[in-house]
Amino acid sequence: MKEILKKTYTLTTSDIDCHGRLRLSSLLSYLQNMATDHAELLEIDAARMMAAHNAVWMLARLHLTLDGPIRYPGALTIHTWHRGVTKGAAILRDFDIFVGDQQVGEATMSWVLADVGDRKIVKPGSVPMMVDSARPAVVKARIPEKIKTPQEMTEAMVRVVRYSDTDSNGHMNNTRYADIACDAIRYDLCAGRFFSAVQINYLHECFPGDEILVLKTEAEGVHYVRGTDAEGKVRFEVSLVFKEERA
Repeated sequence: MKEILKKTYTLTTSDIDCHGRLRLSSLLSYLQNMATDHAELLEIDAARMMAAHNAVWMLARLHLTLDGPIRYPGALTIHTWHRGVTKGAAILRDFDIFVGDQQVGEATMSWVLADVGDRKIVKPGSVPMMVDSARPAVVKARIPEKIKTPQEMTEAMVRVVRYSDTDSNGHMNNTRYADIACDAIRYDLCAGRFFSAVQINYLHECFPGDEILVLKTEAEGVHYVRGTDAEGKVRFEVSLVFKEERA
């Protein structure tokens, strides 16, 4: 059945952080790879979009929840599907995350098609291969929303975008924002806690050489991270909620 793609991945030591848990950026890499593989299976992948519409897929928003930490050694099974074309500008893609037979989390990504020249949005409803693309009869309801960050934030660091951050589109890869957020809040100090809810809003692309001022704050149990450029334009925003591990 093409509507839903299911894959199992064996975790490697390179996926794991200093607490022995699956690194957030590694989990996002698995989700991103699943989205890419399913798009190819459905023939709505980046190469076809480029050839037919001079457009590329760009991740706009991500929301992720986990019921508990994912530890090494072990395996991760992911199911993914997209919700089909609506009147809006985005395509929503959902994920269910399993360890063994137990579901441990879920995620939703909001993707847009953008013209490679002027970066203007191409509405999926104008793309026949998207309109005809297979989707399940029942899909999730969650829609990643705008992150409402507090006004007062403190400087965490200045982050220069490097070659190692980039992907095939020439900008910083979607998963690297998670690493920046974890660096900003010093996740290395969060022993005994795991990220239970994560949202990332990708507002403007970051390119090699860009200097990003990374700001952070915490309010009502939520950690917020924002990245701005030299002109004050917000490039990305992240919110993270942590929970204590069960004994």
